[in-house]
Formats: sequence, C-alpha cells, structure tokens
Amino acid sequence: MAMQSLLRVHREVQDVNDDFHSLRTILRETDHKAKWDFIMFPNDGALSHLPLIGELVIPERYPQEPPVLHLFTRTLRWNVDVYQSRIRDDTHSTMCFDILRSKANGGTWNSEYTITCLFASLMQALVTPMVPQDHGPDKPEFVTMGRLEEVKQHVEKTYRAHKDHIPHLPIIPTIPAVPIPANALTFTALGAEEVLKSLDFESENKYISQAIYLQDYEQPQFWSTLLDLRNLHPGVVFSAILSNKPGADLVGKKKNTILLRNGVTGTAAKKRADQALVWFYHGKPLNDQNLSLSITITNDQFTMAYKTEGSEKFWVHGDTPISKLGEAQIGDVKGIPFYLTIYLKRKSGHEGFISVLDQNETGYIHANLTTLAVHQPTSRPPKSVRLNLGCEQTTRLQGVIDFYGFGLDFKVQRSLTKPAHLTLVSADDLPVEAYTNIIKEVYTPLLDKAVEVEITAIAADEDCVVLLANTPGCYEKGEKDKEKSGGEGEPTFPKDKPLHVTMRLRNDSIMADYPATFAQQVVEDHTRDWVHVGDTYVQLPQPIKIKCDLKFEV
Repeated sequence: MAMQSLLRVHREVQDVNDDFHSLRTILRETDHKAKWDFIMFPNDGALSHLPLIGELVIPERYPQEPPVLHLFTRTLRWNVDVYQSRIRDDTHSTMCFDILRSKANGGTWNSEYTITCLFASLMQALVTPMVPQDHGPDKPEFVTMGRLEEVKQHVEKTYRAHKDHIPHLPIIPTIPAVPIPANALTFTALGAEEVLKSLDFESENKYISQAIYLQDYEQPQFWSTLLDLRNLHPGVVFSAILSNKPGADLVGKKKNTILLRNGVTGTAAKKRADQALVWFYHGKPLNDQNLSLSITITNDQFTMAYKTEGSEKFWVHGDTPISKLGEAQIGDVKGIPFYLTIYLKRKSGHEGFISVLDQNETGYIHANLTTLAVHQPTSRPPKSVRLNLGCEQTTRLQGVIDFYGFGLDFKVQRSLTKPAHLTLVSADDLPVEAYTNIIKEVYTPLLDKAVEVEITAIAADEDCVVLLANTPGCYEKGEKDKEKSGGEGEPTFPKDKPLHVTMRLRNDSIMADYPATFAQQVVEDHTRDWVHVGDTYVQLPQPIKIKCDLKFEV
C-alpha cells in the first residue's frame, strides 16, 4: 500500500474512534498493517449495547477499491450474515452492502467515501427493522423474544473467542434522565374498575390507564408510572402503548388511530391519524436484566427511562424519547383523551406478573428534547431529604444484622435491588418557614454530595429491625455564622429526631411510620439493661462508618 494511502487510512480510523458517540465503534491496529480489529456497540434494537466483533481489511488499491468488512458475530440479519462462509477471505466482505463493492462490480463505492461511511452503513443495517435488499423490496427483520435470546448467545460466544484481540470495552454513551414532578398513572384491567398494583401475564392481558390530555400548555399535567420488570422472561411479549384507542388497535390498522408504542425487544412504532404505522428500533431490549422502567408522558414527549439493579440513577431509554408529542409529530390532539395501555402476552413459559411501584410523584424525561420552560420544577421545597446508602453499603449492614440474628425470617428486607436510606428531615418535622430555610441554607449547597454517617446500634422487635445512627455532623456555614451561633454550624436534622435506617419488616402490613416510632422509643429508653443478642437493642462494639449520597425527594 502506498504511503499516502496508509496515512489516509490512519486519519480515517482516528475519525471513527473519535466519533464513538455516533458510530459506537473502536478500531485497533494489528500486526498486519492492512488489518484492523474492531468492536461495535449498536445503539438500538436486539444488538443494542452488545459488543460485536469484526475486522477491517484495507486493499492494496485503496481508496479506488473499497475496504473489506468481516463481522465475526452472527446477527441473524440476512444481509449482514449472508457471506459468513467468507469470514477469512481478505477479498470479500461477509455482508451484502452496495457500498462494499466498487462501481465496476455493481456497487456504489467511490474514492471519496471513507471508513466512517462504511461503519455508518453497517450501523444503519443493524438498527432498522426494514433492511434494503439487492433484489426486491426491503425485507422486514423484526426482533422477537426468541431471536433476541439466540442473538445474545452468538454475541457472548464470539466475544469470548476474540476478546484477547480487541481493545478494552469503552463506556457506552448514555443520557441521564431528569426527574420532574408527575402524577401517578393508575391501571385497571380492560373493562374493570379496580386499580391494580400487579399486572399479571397469564395469556393475553391488557391494562389501561386513566385518560390524560396532551398539548395543554396553559395547564400542563405530567404523568408517570414505575414498573418492576424483573419477572419478565423470554416467553412474554411486553408493550407500552400511548393511544387514543384504549386497549384497542394496538398496531394501528385503523386510519384514525394515533399511537406510540415500545416493547421489551426495543421494537417501537408511531402513527398519526390517517397515516401509516412506522416501525423502528428504539433503545436496548428491556428484558436483559432486573430493571425498573419509568414511563413518563408530558405535553411534548413520551419517554421511557430505566434503572438497573443496584443503581440509583435512571437513564433515558435510547438516545431520544420514543417520540415528541407536538403537533408536528402527531397532529393537533388537544382535547382528545389518550390512554397508556400495558400489553402482556405470554407465548411460552410460566405465568407471572410485573409490579406497579410507587413512583413517588416523580417522572423522568429527556431534558434536552423538551420544553424546559414548561417542565421547570416548582419552587416548593422537597418533601424530604435523605441519605441513600447504596447497594454495597446495604449489603454490608445486612451482614452485620445477620451476625446478631435479628429478623432472619422477616419477609421485607433491604437488599441489592432495594437499598436502604436514612431520612434526615421531612416537611412534617418543622414549621413551613423553618423547613424552607433549612432546605435553602443547609441542604441545597450539599445536594448530591457524600455524607459520612456512623451506625452505632441495632434495635429490633417482633415487627422491624432498625439501625441507629449518630448525627452526620454539623455543616459549617462560615466564620461569621459560627460566631452568631456560638461556634456551631446549622444542624442537618431536627435535634429531637433520632436518625434511623429501616432494614427489615415482618411483612408489608407494618405501617410505614412504625419504625420511626420504635426508634424514638429505643433512643429515649436505651439506658436500661438490655439483653444484647435476641432482644431489642445492641450497641455495636465500634461504630460502622458509611458514606451516603444526599438526595432530595420531590
């Protein structure tokens, strides 16, 4: 290869690596100057967030001749896998794209194209349900639950075989979801009235929300639900459909149906009145792990956000909301009632359910793609301020409780999936003015910062197990303020309120405020001669220091 061509290749390879947010591809030079290993992470569909392995081969006559692309990972997509038998042929690509053939050979490649163009074409072929064919119309290659499982097996097998020849896995770009105040969506079975907290999948089940209205910017209302998807398995079809037809026409066959939908495979669709349904892939499949799924509907966007097991953060599903909800996207729908339908169809496997969790009056949106002026949080203070212990801290403290044998048979326990938290102050603790001031002066400057807490004791009775904590210190406001207050900063909690962490409850019937009442009683009377093991109160030999994140609960 001529030196000039080699220099061009290196520049183009660097361009691909520098544009990881768009191309999701990293190229790595090999001992062979004309070959490059690559790893790619598609951003939508069945292969989203999964590592695909392959190699790029630069021909001697580059750029007059196109590069050769070998994708080692089987994708189960026809035009991508069609020439897998030529995976070691340095003169022939394993996929069937026009851009991989020169014009002399019936293709579209010309010397002005770049390596970036090739990977953009590959990415497009992986993330669209309708795949262009050399002969005949586009071919649909929709993801199914069974195909999704098979694809994941091929990905894992190929990655294990080639992981020694690829670069370290890069961090996949994700977009943090922004919390906003939102009303709770409630669900009933089709034709019923009882509000449900558990949505069963038995055969084919549909659950319908209350009516909501879009595009009302004078009196905006925002809606959300939080679903626990951990019980989903590959035999269950799941879709969330926002439509003007509650529980009906879920694939938009009727002319006047308006809908937006998304499912666990990442296959999505949208339709406006009198227009055809458009299918596309959106985001990662949602049955890959134990996820909590938030669905939020505002005046101008329908957003799904997910939180992985053990995480406290929600991430936007896909790079954008499933759709904007303005007139340009879905027409003028002011005054038309819309409904969120949760569709569950069990095609195989065991019966089960997904839980509707308490969304704490919060939804999650893509802040960069919404009308921010409409969605600015209100100026009212948060309902409470708390410290989130996190999954590792929670697991560590559960081990301490197990050592003393408290509440081993209790049904409700903090865990990796449901980390514990410690409430510092709530709106019920103080008068409105005092509460507003402490939020503004003390907590706001510390928002999202780590606070160290000392766990000093364990208390238990027949209904709950709690941890007692020392105060996390006083946060000083400055030398002048210290002088005014006698040398002490503003306390981070009401002085008469014991700090406690609820770790275990006998069952769900225990009232939410009972652990706090119990902790108060223990603190007030902890000087009596308690029997340590198996009784009510154990003073730990040494305090356990943990660091927690300070969070506002809106």
